[in-house]
Amino acid sequence: MITSDYQAKYIAHELERVYANDDVAKLSGLMFDAQIIPTPHQIDAALFALNSPMARGIILADEVGLGKTIEAGIVIMQYYSERKRKILIITPSSLRQQWAQELQEKFNLPATVVDAKWIKSKRTIEKDGIYICSYEFANRHSEKLSNGWNLLVLDEAHKLRNFYNNQKGIASAVSDIAKGSEKSLLLTATPLQNRLEELYGLVSVVDPKYFYKLDVFRQRYIKSNHPFALDDLRSRMSKIAKRTLRSEVKKYIKYTDRIAKTVCFEPSGDEQKLYELVDEYLHRDKLYAFASSQRHLSALILRKRLGSSTFAVASTLRNIVRRMEEEYATGKVRDNRGGLIDELGDLNDEEIEAFEETGAYDDYIIKSAKERAEFQAEIDELKSYADFADSIKENVKAEKLVEAINVGFNALESKAARKAIIFTESTLTQNYIAKTLKKQGYDGKIVLFNGQNNSPESTEIYRQWLADNEDSDVVTGIESADRRKALIDKFKESEMQVMIATEAASEGINLQFCSMLINYDLPWNPQRVEQRIGRVHRMGQKYDVVVVNFSNQGNVAEQRILELLTDKFSLFKSTFGASNDVLGAIESGLDFEKKISDILNTCRTDDEISQRFEKLQEEFKSEIDTEQQAARTRIFEGLDPHVQDRFRRYDEQAEEAFTRFERLFMGLTRYILRDKASFENEHVFDLKTAPKKDIECGTYFYKTERLPHARQYKYADDLAEYVRHSAKTAQTPPAELIFDIGQSDRVASEVKKLVGVRATMIVEQVTFPMKIDSSDMSESYILASAQTDDSVLLDTETCRKILDLCVTSVNHRKVPPGEVLQNHLAKQIAERQEEVKGRNTEVYLDKKDLLERQYKDKIVEYEMKVDKLDAKIRDLQKQERQAGDAASRLKIASEVQVLRKKVRALNREKYDLEDSMDEQISDKISLAQQASEGGVITERLFTIEFTIE
Repeated sequence: MITSDYQAKYIAHELERVYANDDVAKLSGLMFDAQIIPTPHQIDAALFALNSPMARGIILADEVGLGKTIEAGIVIMQYYSERKRKILIITPSSLRQQWAQELQEKFNLPATVVDAKWIKSKRTIEKDGIYICSYEFANRHSEKLSNGWNLLVLDEAHKLRNFYNNQKGIASAVSDIAKGSEKSLLLTATPLQNRLEELYGLVSVVDPKYFYKLDVFRQRYIKSNHPFALDDLRSRMSKIAKRTLRSEVKKYIKYTDRIAKTVCFEPSGDEQKLYELVDEYLHRDKLYAFASSQRHLSALILRKRLGSSTFAVASTLRNIVRRMEEEYATGKVRDNRGGLIDELGDLNDEEIEAFEETGAYDDYIIKSAKERAEFQAEIDELKSYADFADSIKENVKAEKLVEAINVGFNALESKAARKAIIFTESTLTQNYIAKTLKKQGYDGKIVLFNGQNNSPESTEIYRQWLADNEDSDVVTGIESADRRKALIDKFKESEMQVMIATEAASEGINLQFCSMLINYDLPWNPQRVEQRIGRVHRMGQKYDVVVVNFSNQGNVAEQRILELLTDKFSLFKSTFGASNDVLGAIESGLDFEKKISDILNTCRTDDEISQRFEKLQEEFKSEIDTEQQAARTRIFEGLDPHVQDRFRRYDEQAEEAFTRFERLFMGLTRYILRDKASFENEHVFDLKTAPKKDIECGTYFYKTERLPHARQYKYADDLAEYVRHSAKTAQTPPAELIFDIGQSDRVASEVKKLVGVRATMIVEQVTFPMKIDSSDMSESYILASAQTDDSVLLDTETCRKILDLCVTSVNHRKVPPGEVLQNHLAKQIAERQEEVKGRNTEVYLDKKDLLERQYKDKIVEYEMKVDKLDAKIRDLQKQERQAGDAASRLKIASEVQVLRKKVRALNREKYDLEDSMDEQISDKISLAQQASEGGVITERLFTIEFTIE
């Protein structure tokens, strides 16, 4: 209860104090602003990343489904709160929007997606901000991105693990970007797949010195027969990697299952005929429709449209015909930007980037009459296919959709909302199935979601959403993001039952309130399927998720694809879907789709298709051998024997710390804004008078559902900054305070015993400064001491409880604190200093251990060189014994002596290195001792006399 400037100053300093890096309270201010309550393992991972001052790179390697994005978000939020706001996130292209959405919705952090369009608009990345780009973009623009970052986040970082044998390409570009970054955070569920060298590659991308050299790494951890080699590697990794297993967090997270359902259908005769015509066309050796560099990608897209609907394939064919007619008229075939790129609205990010990467021009002039005739014949043929597709007005799969919805709804848990998201890869298919469902009883119950979201219906939903959220910070002002949010909010409404979405909805939206998904068009890319399901099957989902797929009984290829994704990748069943190992083995989802496309382009019979799919499955059987699985388990699982103890501690402390922070912060807010705002209830207040320019009046809410026409009150915003600054700078001269228990909200039992007592209290902010390299490891505390008139001494905890009481009187007067009281406070400071010393010493000793290991790497390099020379010497000595004449023996003996001299020189260098190592380690020990001595800075906040009535 804050009723005086003295309490307000104390609370403001308490809120802003710097906690130890392993203290859950360090995250309290962040969590007040965030829209999440992190689990103990997420707190543990975030604090691990924040409490690693020596590491240039940290790997968060939790198993899939445990929320690595949330862990990274907490780290990003901490950097942002410390004004370290130059942050770059590199992620697969399909996850860019999802990252932006997650940061905005869960952490209230604005982020900018940087892509080719952004670059063309001539904007720069020089200003502070959170920027998100794809790995492909980073590869093409590494120079522009190599200008120094406070934090670099690498999502799905296993894409970089082959860096050890590929010094060019994406991993190399990312490494160049990482060189100028203060800290890198790597997120991957599969840090190690097939070879231990991958671990070296992954770490070396962001910290080339950590493992020194690849040949040394191999010598120490791969070739070595030493029984402790892997244990030593595990110990090294434990300093920079954190991995949590699902089995370790079952107590804290409730997971629901996936239930798979399949609806079979037989295409009509015309649909089957259209498929066969286009399939035969795509099998031809020579096609004019596609540039050579785009043929496989274009064929892949066309086949996917063919599987979607006759309407989708008709549109695609007409786009191709339109372009070819333009080319025929000019006599010049368009460069690589031609082809299906005209259908950007329906292509996903990976496909668009793949088209952009085939940027080399291969124009050619149509010269001969024969070529012109063949070109025209192909145009006419494709026109006839498009006309035939247009003539097919009903698709059997769409007619089966209501059956699919009913199958799914019947499988839902009784309390789950009857809502389904239906995914298709084409907006034309989307419109067709919407029309079909409306005829079958779903009119007024459907929301459409696609890359544009600009249909009349969507625009009306958006207009109404803007009106409902006027004067609210829900409205970002970014129209595309706001339209997406409006459609999601509409889908939440009870009368809405179906959202029909294109691939645009597989990124950046969270639909935990929906527990049914229908793959109307099933992607060939397992990662995209998993991504779709992840929209509904995620932390926060209360019910088992039903996934419905269609099986085309007239198409062996589509049946094989469904079988592959269901049986091999286990995408549609169990609790977690696809395994980390298998999804991690698929370096590029698009490349995997191309493998399937290649099967369909080269095989002509059902038997050939089946045989090739069997071979594709075999590829993934050998992806992970048992030896590597055992090595991975030994290195990454159970890195920290004390993790369960910390989970329990964080579970107990988090709620208490976050609740206390909220109570203190809102108590302070009520006191400072008492004349400027009215507080309607526990979580809402109305700011009537702006305390400063640029602070908006109006309704504010905190820690509750978003309110219409209201802003979220955030600890990091200007209004909160004003509140804290006003309290911290309040004048608090020595004074006599009277505390009244009867008017107080919270009264501790030990304080009740002090009624009638008079005492003197000192309150100080105590800072223990500590800096390691560029990392500030300082800690600060608000400590207090009081002495009653009968000489009883009260510690900080008791003083804190006294300062919770209601103050009814403040009289300024001189208050000379006695020597005993000041000594008591000094004793508390000394006790706290001992704790800080221990932590500081641990950090320096960790640095010493890191240095020892790095020197060991260098010593092993010398030993390897000596071993190589010794082998040469033995070989020469053998030659000497076998030599037939004295001259040859003398020559060889001379060579041996030269090599022995080199061995001695290397050994001397090694001994010198060991001496140098000992000196540097002694220096680290000395620094650790100095750190244990520490320093202290004190600031007196106030001195008071008080009486408790």
